Amino acid sequence: MTRTEAVVTTVREGVAGRTPLRIAGRGNWLSAGRPVSAAKTLSLGDDSGVVSYVPGDLTLTVRAGSTLAEIERVTREHDQWLPLDPFGSDDGTIGATIATASAGPLATNFGLPRDLLLGLEFVNGLGEVVRGGGRVVKNVAGFDLSRLLTGSWGTLGVITEVTLRLYARPKVDRSFAVSLEGSEKSTTALLRTVAASQLAPFALELLNGAAARSLGLGDSAALLIRLGGNAPIVEVQLKALSQVARTEEVEQSTWTEFREIDRGAESVIRISTLPTRFLGTAASILADTQPRVVISINPRRGVMRLVTSGGGEQELMTTVDAGIPVSFPTDGQGAGTSVIFEKLPPEVWPVVSPSVVSDPLSRGIKNAYDPHNILNPGILGD
Repeated sequence: MTRTEAVVTTVREGVAGRTPLRIAGRGNWLSAGRPVSAAKTLSLGDDSGVVSYVPGDLTLTVRAGSTLAEIERVTREHDQWLPLDPFGSDDGTIGATIATASAGPLATNFGLPRDLLLGLEFVNGLGEVVRGGGRVVKNVAGFDLSRLLTGSWGTLGVITEVTLRLYARPKVDRSFAVSLEGSEKSTTALLRTVAASQLAPFALELLNGAAARSLGLGDSAALLIRLGGNAPIVEVQLKALSQVARTEEVEQSTWTEFREIDRGAESVIRISTLPTRFLGTAASILADTQPRVVISINPRRGVMRLVTSGGGEQELMTTVDAGIPVSFPTDGQGAGTSVIFEKLPPEVWPVVSPSVVSDPLSRGIKNAYDPHNILNPGILGD
């Protein structure tokens, strides 16, 4: 019996016995907080390994239980990499990363998980094996099942295999920090200058004082930027950046620490809006003095994350209420602000986010792929 067949058997047994299944990789996302009504766990944590790797095509197919660390080791041997760095550690599996649509700082330049996913294999809630996409970069399909499964949190199918788009590993990869200890006016001017420049960073994050302190970057708000490519490209960009700000080079491990900044957090909230809206408000948000609210802003993507631990929930809500992005108006074309709860105490979920799949379209898709509701029931709400 193949590993996919074993998943099929488990799902069909769940259907026959009406036994809901909790789908998990290494279990890193089980602490996200939203309750799951499952009697049994279907773990793919041990279902790892390379299925196919064609370095010349920059494509890699692996089992869903393969960790990001394993993929890093395999691709490094061919001077290639998968620029996917979700928040958390590299011990997380690629299947869980795709299922939760988890992205990190590198999404600034390389895109979201759906942009790096070429195809996948999954087992739906009827125990049927389904394939979407393909194993080549130029792939055309009528209905994009790969994107449908990305971010579905295992509610439509159990991802068993994924095919990914790789990139050549950059010859030079350097990171720098810029202290934002000046006035809000000077910080805003700097951010507008950087936004209007030709800089093309791999990653760029704005950190409030609490976030900067946790990374050992001082007590003031800071800009953390990652530049990569060949040597001439990096030098040109560094020179341009140095003309408008005083830079200090930092270790690449700073990004690893940043991705793990919400380790042990009680609440994580993500706020998204148009990138241009952060240019005039980021400085005042970063100046917020709540000591237990860690704030990071990706102004290129228009994404802000707020993290609390140690009983800082009240401070978090104070920051959100006074902290601007939630009150951003729409631009007249329906492009407003969205608030995504990544992690909350279990008892809070029913109050602030009872469901994100209650609309007719989501219910129709769920009924088509998991009519008996045995796959991660409740993880996205009722």
